Amino acid sequence: MTRRATVTETELKRALKAAIERGLTVSEIIVTAEGVRLKLGSVDEKQKPVEDKAPLAWPKRTS
Repeated sequence: MTRRATVTETELKRALKAAIERGLTVSEIIVTAEGVRLKLGSVDEKQKPVEDKAPLAWPKRTS
């Protein structure tokens, strides 16, 4: 029988730290038997519909 890969807490912290240092918003961390996935808010999240009739605000630059 094959042994499943395990992820250590240190590896998880390293991945999370790298994402945050690059200015990414981590909205969720998914840990499975196969590995760890970081769900990035600005990439993986769908746009929420705006209920307001007012014009939308200009997006702000993050540089």
